[in-house]
Amino acid sequence: MKLQGKVVLLTGASRGLGKLIAQELGRKGARLALVARDKQGLEQVSAMVSPEPDRAFAIAADLSTLDGVRAAAEATYAHFGRVDVLVNNAGMTNSFEFLKAEPEALARTVDVNFRAVVVLTRLVAERMAAQHAGQIVNIASLAGVAGLPGEATYSGTKAAVRLFTFALRRELGAHGIRLSEIVIGPMETELLDQLEANRYVHGMFENSRKLGLVSNLRPERVAIAVGEAIEHEKEVVVLPTRAIFTYLPFQGLTRAVSQILTPH
Repeated sequence: MKLQGKVVLLTGASRGLGKLIAQELGRKGARLALVARDKQGLEQVSAMVSPEPDRAFAIAADLSTLDGVRAAAEATYAHFGRVDVLVNNAGMTNSFEFLKAEPEALARTVDVNFRAVVVLTRLVAERMAAQHAGQIVNIASLAGVAGLPGEATYSGTKAAVRLFTFALRRELGAHGIRLSEIVIGPMETELLDQLEANRYVHGMFENSRKLGLVSNLRPERVAIAVGEAIEHEKEVVVLPTRAIFTYLPFQGLTRAVSQILTPH
């Protein structure tokens, strides 16, 4: 799919990877509906992409609520009239160990990382089916493959996104809608800092880095990969690429290693 003139609904667009994806897709000529809670951050990204509202449009919405998810979809269609590509990028975690985390914080993580993906996909896919065309890109994580001890909720939601994407691909494919999954390892963003604030995650990553099993990804590289996945309609993209041959084929072994490398 050529991105020139296509309408892209991008969540988590106010900072980090989302900001870079917005810039990358904007350079390719996409028209962007940018969604996040941070209105000021969104407006800065929107202005950076283009001062023209027909090229970049900021939508402040809280995706942890169903009303926020609906508002994001409705505002996009009201402004652009269509969506050609949905990029479910919004994600969060908290640095608390499971027994110390407030139930409300855990629920919010599940709502943003998984429920928002499911509901927004449903709302957008209905209209894509009427167009008999569209692409949905879900940002997943190797945490959903290996599981991060100390980040059970985050890992669980990312595993759910992977299964959701796989299970829905054929069903939506019958309506001309393609699904892409971007599976990424540790990436140099604020989210990684939050993950590593948990002592178990920090210990596992430190031990893994010493053994050369993981290295931090540059978010710019991931943003470029998202653009390429859309243009070339790739079903699965894994970064770092070597994970295709290590983490994914041997998920049980990967999980066992992650447990061994995690300090007690």
